[in-house]
Amino acid sequence: MIESLLTNNKNQFPENSKVLVRVDFNVPIHKGKVINDSRILLSIPTLKLLLEKKNAIILISHLGRPKGYDDKLTLKIIKEHLKKIKFFSDKKIHFCKSFEEKELNKMKKKIKQGEILLLENLRFENGEKSSSINFAKKISSNLDFFINDAFAVCHRKDSSVFKIPTLFKKNKLPGLLLQKEMKEIYKTVKLQKKKLAIIGGAKISTKVSLINKLIHHCDNIIIGGAMAFSFIKYLKGNVGLSLYEPNQIERIPEILKNAKKYKCKIHLPEDAICVKEIDDKITNVRSINNLPDDEMGLDIGNKSCVNFEKIIMKSQTIIWNGPMGMFENKKFKNGTEQILLAISKATESGSYSLVGGGDTLSAIDNYKKNNLEKLNFNFLSSGGGAMLAFLQNPNLPAIKALVNE
Repeated sequence: MIESLLTNNKNQFPENSKVLVRVDFNVPIHKGKVINDSRILLSIPTLKLLLEKKNAIILISHLGRPKGYDDKLTLKIIKEHLKKIKFFSDKKIHFCKSFEEKELNKMKKKIKQGEILLLENLRFENGEKSSSINFAKKISSNLDFFINDAFAVCHRKDSSVFKIPTLFKKNKLPGLLLQKEMKEIYKTVKLQKKKLAIIGGAKISTKVSLINKLIHHCDNIIIGGAMAFSFIKYLKGNVGLSLYEPNQIERIPEILKNAKKYKCKIHLPEDAICVKEIDDKITNVRSINNLPDDEMGLDIGNKSCVNFEKIIMKSQTIIWNGPMGMFENKKFKNGTEQILLAISKATESGSYSLVGGGDTLSAIDNYKKNNLEKLNFNFLSSGGGAMLAFLQNPNLPAIKALVNE
């Protein structure tokens, strides 16, 4: 179904039109300031092309998870930040703070060719998360064309990505970022070379179906982060105070059985960096199967790093989603950093690497801030949950909604 969207369709972009663009401006905010604008920068190629074609642009996005209006999550913060970005600095940018139909239509009518109108946070309205068709109609009325360039929400059925496209019939396209995301991840799905998936993070519950899907395509799967403790617990190991999901233990046998059936080897950490309290200055290295009852594992140890690097260097296709530990604390960042360095090294040697997920990208950004060493990855996906969902089934709800019937 999505193959029709994978072809380069720059020539199909509209001209002299009013274009509604769903972007992903869901960026980290601290004390009313944007602290990382990477996702905003990713939207520029699509917006640049639209302005070159003499369009007026209406931008829509969500920010955070508000419950009604929240002045800490208003897109006014984004509008102010846009002035600091070279591409936007000479553009006339309007802002519409209201979702009242009268006010929306007034602002849509007001903007001229070459100008940008940014709407308020979509999630301030219940209609966004409830996938309201009436909300979709209110946003899209009196506009000529729709472009979705927000890959990170394509696995959802939010009104802005799922219902709005249905109102534009054939006047809809994926943006340049979304096209690139689809092509690269689709390429990874199709690659048959020796494949490795590295899955980390806190919860196995959100990734069981993905792991079962990857088992069919991968030779090896490395499980790291807190989710590894659910496996260790099932295998009768003592995990101490480490985070794990008791209600997911019963799903582990299914994963291990499928792995054996499809000849995919599951690799778990051998050791862990442990503390009694997160603020403890002293850390201990323990066998991951035998943690003391009063300690918790917050990173993988050196034995695990060495073992995982050997597997990474032998793999020709590498998918990575999720850190190996509590990387945001410098005491527990080593495991994640050793993994990212090993993947970078493998990529430099000719392997193909696909990396995604908010925490994973944050870990890479943190490493870059403190090190001059150049990192090599083939593709960094802007969506964590969307990337995982796409690996399971490329026909995501928002992507299907862009296909012309």
